[in-house]
Amino acid sequence: MLIKPRVTQRIQTGLILAMAFLLVLGSNRLDQKHFSTVQNTVNSVYKDRVVVQDIIYRINNLFHKKELRFIRNGNFTDMVKENKEIDELLLNFGGTKLTQNESRLLTTLNQQFSKIQELEGKVANPTADFEADLGIVGIKTLKEMQKNLDALAAIQLSESEQLTELSNKSLGMNIMLSKLEVGFLILFGAAMIFMIFYPKPKVELAPEN
Repeated sequence: MLIKPRVTQRIQTGLILAMAFLLVLGSNRLDQKHFSTVQNTVNSVYKDRVVVQDIIYRINNLFHKKELRFIRNGNFTDMVKENKEIDELLLNFGGTKLTQNESRLLTTLNQQFSKIQELEGKVANPTADFEADLGIVGIKTLKEMQKNLDALAAIQLSESEQLTELSNKSLGMNIMLSKLEVGFLILFGAAMIFMIFYPKPKVELAPEN
């Protein structure tokens, strides 16, 4: 019985090459997955956190103007323009990816904004039964809205930190997989070299008498 070394070598080499190919293919798929995760988190940090932080800042400035107007009993002629801008900002805010807590706070904020618009209308166009304490109610409502804005701003920081951690983990996994891939390829290459330069000798069985 003879075992042909060349045939065996070819089979073993083919298996090693097939394993190397599968390793590279699998590693590439995992790399793509982690790269996609990093890309999504970076986009989410900008679209859903950085942009929202700017929205919160702009809304806060507009609310501050309203508060000063209630305090000083100033001119309410700018309220229509302000309210239109706030409506657009809140709409843009609602179009981002929201957590459950964000959604709840934003709903409350919209309700409070509707109340402020109603109060502004009454103060700007007083009637015979005008209530003198409407300005105080307006200031109190705006302070409550400020608390909600502060809570929303804190969520942006927390969510940004979590997304950054997720991105760093994906990058770390990519680096580890790359190192493993290189290590396995070196191992497969060494095995192939060993098989080529140190082939298994023919095995012969002693003839039967």
